[in-house]
Amino acid sequence: MAGSLPTASGRIFISYRREETAYPAGWLYDRLADRYGGGQVFKDVDSIQLGDDFVEAITRAVGSCDVVLVLIGDKWITIADEHGKRRLDDADDFVRLEIQAALTRNVRVIPILVDGARMPRADELPESLAKLVRRQALEFSPARFEFDTSRLFKVLA
Repeated sequence: MAGSLPTASGRIFISYRREETAYPAGWLYDRLADRYGGGQVFKDVDSIQLGDDFVEAITRAVGSCDVVLVLIGDKWITIADEHGKRRLDDADDFVRLEIQAALTRNVRVIPILVDGARMPRADELPESLAKLVRRQALEFSPARFEFDTSRLFKVLA
């Protein structure tokens, strides 16, 4: 194993939208967990136990992680709630809260552009997320999955 990780729980946090990037998030989680151990990687459905408070578990994980991987799909900016309101504009949206917390803590945030998605512009994001666009992104494609994950592993090592 290249580069060992500290034993703190959830060193790597995966932020994603189930509607859009659930499969890539699952593939990435499996690879990261195989390489570093499941306790080092936080992905909501794989890391939160039945009966746990979802908000508390996510807050704790973001508060203690070393890196946040933000999976951005083609519709990431425009995904709306049941009332047609863009989810990123909701101050209580989990993805927004996860990214805000990481940016506030000055944690390494790596945008992962899934399957041809583009990096959003600062004017497309709430002000609290605008610094996300200044982070170097990784392009992530199913056709280059091995290559893309190996690039990520080098950064995480």
